[in-house]
Amino acid sequence: MPEIKKMNQEEYEQMFQLAQYAFQLDTSGAYQERFNYLAQHSVNYGSFEGDHLASQVIATPFKVNFFNQVHSMMGIGFVSSDPSFRGGGRIDEIMRQILRDCYEQNILFSYLAPFSYPFYRRYGYELLFERISYRLPSKEWEIGPKTKGEIRKKTWIQAKEELKQIYQKVMQKKPGALVREEWWYDYKFDLHRSNYFAIYYDDKQQAQGYLVYQIKAGVFTCVEWLYQTLDAYHGLNRYIASHIDSVSEFYYEQAFNGKTPFAWTQVPIQKAQIRPEMMARIVDFEAFLNVFPFERLTESFAIEMTEDIYAPWNQGIYEIVREDNRNIKIQKVLKTSLPRLTGTIQAYTQLFLGYQSFDYLLFLNKIQAEIELKSILDSIFPQEAPLLEDYF
Repeated sequence: MPEIKKMNQEEYEQMFQLAQYAFQLDTSGAYQERFNYLAQHSVNYGSFEGDHLASQVIATPFKVNFFNQVHSMMGIGFVSSDPSFRGGGRIDEIMRQILRDCYEQNILFSYLAPFSYPFYRRYGYELLFERISYRLPSKEWEIGPKTKGEIRKKTWIQAKEELKQIYQKVMQKKPGALVREEWWYDYKFDLHRSNYFAIYYDDKQQAQGYLVYQIKAGVFTCVEWLYQTLDAYHGLNRYIASHIDSVSEFYYEQAFNGKTPFAWTQVPIQKAQIRPEMMARIVDFEAFLNVFPFERLTESFAIEMTEDIYAPWNQGIYEIVREDNRNIKIQKVLKTSLPRLTGTIQAYTQLFLGYQSFDYLLFLNKIQAEIELKSILDSIFPQEAPLLEDYF
């Protein structure tokens, strides 16, 4: 009989071996060190056949920003199974347990990076984040204007505090972004041994931007590039351009929310690729409705959750009642006479978190709404798509 349990350090070797086989990971000691470091900061679920680890999921607790509020999120990663035991529903049972644990621990969201979007939709996840990437010959990189500031190349230890401060100012108010913890900075940047770090300082010696990059086999890769001012952007851009003669190609990717990436350049980059990336889901829909900013709502309405198989506590009808000019009341009911919005957890995740518009989801028939809801709901949903610069 399969047994699901939460694993600790004694199982790390088995965990790494299973993940390495499933994802063809680097077998170096440095990579295993990163894996173990992630496992130490995660809740590690395993399905065992006797003493043999048959399937696993690493669930890592994070904090994220939505609506200028910080919320708990569980990141799902390294979903893997021994081929000898596939098809037995083990991952289904682990995911069911993770979602139940998140619900009981008041964790509001969950993110994951899918190997298959249809596979993870069965657990209630839906596409929420995109990325855009550019690859161009080094001679085509636009140098841009000079600035009064300067760039200093630093080690991780030297760059860490300023990098953290800049990230917090630039990203932590962006919807969907990770509120990075100390250990995650080390995991993301320090334990990736091939990273270089450059900080831009303005003419008052204030750090205003940073670049994390790698150079391998003639390719300059911008790992993360953030800036608080236009001068910081231009200064870091010129720093990248200073490598034109020493590399053959530049590669850069960033989170994408639909805004054009070409506003900065005199000559638009000819090759840019937008790709879907991470998925997300709302774990506790009633708790989510109680933190959603309904301030612009003028009239009461109801939301029906038609299906959420792996989080059945979400199914049902919720009334969103405008009591007066200041108060909104959220209540779960058996039936309602209010105009009703109907959909699944996947559709509501995209709608309420800003990835898709109300009108577009109606067009796709992902949600259904009584006709009078159009005027009621037009103004309440986010107008800015979420961004995520992290991956797990």
